[in-house]
This record gives sequence, C-alpha cells and structure tokens, in this order.
Amino acid sequence: MSASTISDAPTPARIAAVVRESHDTRTFVLDLPDRAMAPPVPGQFVILSLLGHGEAAFMVSSLHREAVLHSLSLTVRRVGSLTSALFGLSRGAAVGLRGPFGRGFPDFPPDAAVLFVAGDRGLAPLRPAIERRLVSRTADATTHVVYGAHDPRARILRADLERWRVQENLVLIDPVEEPAPGWTGALGDVASALACALEERIPDRVAACGPPRMLGAVARRLRSAGVPAERVFFTIEHQTECAPDVCGHCYAEDHHVCREGPVFNLAKLDEIDPTAAGSA
Repeated sequence: MSASTISDAPTPARIAAVVRESHDTRTFVLDLPDRAMAPPVPGQFVILSLLGHGEAAFMVSSLHREAVLHSLSLTVRRVGSLTSALFGLSRGAAVGLRGPFGRGFPDFPPDAAVLFVAGDRGLAPLRPAIERRLVSRTADATTHVVYGAHDPRARILRADLERWRVQENLVLIDPVEEPAPGWTGALGDVASALACALEERIPDRVAACGPPRMLGAVARRLRSAGVPAERVFFTIEHQTECAPDVCGHCYAEDHHVCREGPVFNLAKLDEIDPTAAGSA
C-alpha cells in the first residue's frame, strides 16, 4: 500500500483502555470517530500527537474493526518526554492521530507455510499480521511464531501468546534468555529458537521485527537455510520517527524508510540497511 497523504489536522481519538505489558511498555487502545481514518494494514504506522508534548511515530499493534475502522492499539515503550506524558494519561484522555503511513506486510498465500520472528517489543507490530494470517490461511497451512525476550517480566502481549499457543497448526516457540523464579518455559535467544523452527519446516514466507542485531542474525540463518530473500520481510520500524519525508532521520542510501517502508523484503534491505539484512 502506498504512503498516505499527510493531513494538517490530526484525527481526534480518545484512550479507551490502557494495558500494562511490562515495567516500561503499555498498550493504548484508542477509539476513533467512524470513517475518520483509513484502515491501516499490518506493518503500517501512525503519528500520535499529544498537546504540549509534540508527536511521534508508532507502529499499529492491533486493529479493531467492524464495517469500518473504529479503534486501534499502539504498544508503546516509555523512552522520552512524549511517551512519559502518554503514560501519565488514563482512560478518556484525548490524543491526535495522523496516518496510516508507509508500506506494510503483503498478503501471504493462504496455503503458504509462514514464519513470524519477533524479539522484545517487535512482537507488537507483528501482531496484526499474525491475526490476519490466522483468518486467511487454509486449514492445513502451518504457521510458526518465534518470540524471544530477555526475561519473563519483559514479555509483552502475554494473553495473545497463550491464545496462539493452542491454535491448530500454529507452533509457538517463545524462550527467554534469563529465567526468573517460577519460569517453566524454554530458555535461549531468538536465533536458537529460529534454528528449532527451521528444523521443523523451511517456511515459504517470513515476517520479522526486532532489534537490529537480532534481525541481522535472523537474516543470516534464513539465508543459510535457503529461504529466498524476496520472500523474507523485515520491518525496520526503529528508524521511523516522523511523518514521511519530514525529519530525514530514516534516510538511508537514497531511500526513505518512512515512505518506502518500514516493511522491506530482504533483497531490498541489502541496498538500504546491510546490518538488518545480515549481509554486513
């Protein structure tokens, strides 16, 4: 999907709910007026504005829709003044939204074997793609979800993880690197969990999001497994700060990540971000 035209006036929205994901991450469910915003596709982002604090780009972590988009969710880590102010708001508070912007994940073939790989907060931008996959795939199409976090307390979207764990033809591999008292799940990092998934099945399509170092390791393992670069899609949302073509922060090798991405296939990332592409 092409980048949207920037609107001067943000769409008004209100906080409908706030979910505490971890000590520094929360999910904000935002109610929107009917038909006030075009429905995003998984992998796109919006610009949230907060009066007196400015605005920032956030990936959409969940879409709630009936006939039209009526609410969406943003999963936010507290890292600066705007997000700290956002964390101070409660249900009913007003914010502004612009977008959606950028290019999201493509629709994968219904019968394809699809692998999703996420590290840390990178699970949030993948959640809409995973949910779309669960309703669009054929009954016998396999789906793997690999999600790694530093420790159990850093895990996000835990209710979704448990729901996916019992889905038919979905394999969830979700280790942590550092255990905590009472943790009975798997141990390890994303790369080792990915190796386990690749032993079970070489995927037809891959979608991944996470820290740059993790994406580089994932790319190298997928290349070694023979997965075609054109069928691997990474979101490099960490490079997106503003609406398209405004701040220049994401400009790399003659490409604007905010407009042309933030989702790219691995072949294109070889040109834009060799570190993320695992070729540096």
